[in-house]
Amino acid sequence: MDTANTNREQWLSMSDDELFRLCRCDTRRGVGPGGQKRNKTESAVQLTHHPTGISAMDDSSRSQHLNRQHALRKLRLEIALAIRLEATQQPTTQATTAEHAPSVNNALFPLWAAHALDALHAADYRIADAAPALGMSTGRFSKELAKSPALWQKVNQERTKRNLPPLRQ
Repeated sequence: MDTANTNREQWLSMSDDELFRLCRCDTRRGVGPGGQKRNKTESAVQLTHHPTGISAMDDSSRSQHLNRQHALRKLRLEIALAIRLEATQQPTTQATTAEHAPSVNNALFPLWAAHALDALHAADYRIADAAPALGMSTGRFSKELAKSPALWQKVNQERTKRNLPPLRQ
């Protein structure tokens, strides 16, 4: 994944169309409630990012177009959660130096999450040591991490591996 490390920033900053071109798109029928249309059309979308093999799926809507957009958003976050940069490779961008993280629905959130995880990784997942690298207090950093359940879970998984207590909300 060496090329993945060098391309992560580029993938997270790409337009939806550019990122989609790097993916295999599989469709199938959605599961769960939704009536006849949901059970007869292939509206569920699964995207697999060719360079990394990371995938994301969405079937929350009866619209394949909306599910594709949601799957792309999820894919960006999955890339951010999976690929770490070394401290020497980390670029300084507006997304990393912001006093507050962007909203979870903001296009910059996966990029911020990736940089937050890089800082945590460099600090061995100690919040107090990583927060200053992002220009935040420990409490503010904790609150920003809690905005995304997937990010919160990833941080707690890594803390558990290092025999650190899990973060509490």
